[in-house]
Amino acid sequence: MLKSSKNSAAAQAFIKFVTGKQGQEVLKNGTSYEYAIASNVDSNAKLVPIKDLQAPTVDPAKLNSAKVTDLMTKAGLL
Repeated sequence: MLKSSKNSAAAQAFIKFVTGKQGQEVLKNGTSYEYAIASNVDSNAKLVPIKDLQAPTVDPAKLNSAKVTDLMTKAGLL
């Protein structure tokens, strides 16, 4: 949550819910198939276990730096 958030009370309530057991169950059993972050809730069995995921190989030399810079700027990262 950003310090400049206009509705910080609602944002805090959402974060509390979504990271709690009930919110984690919604994410597990809903249609979004998110990985659980709560230690007392298992992730949906249809998901590949996180320990089995492999990061993609990325060759930075093949990235279009102008496009990457533009995307990062639009995302507010630069």
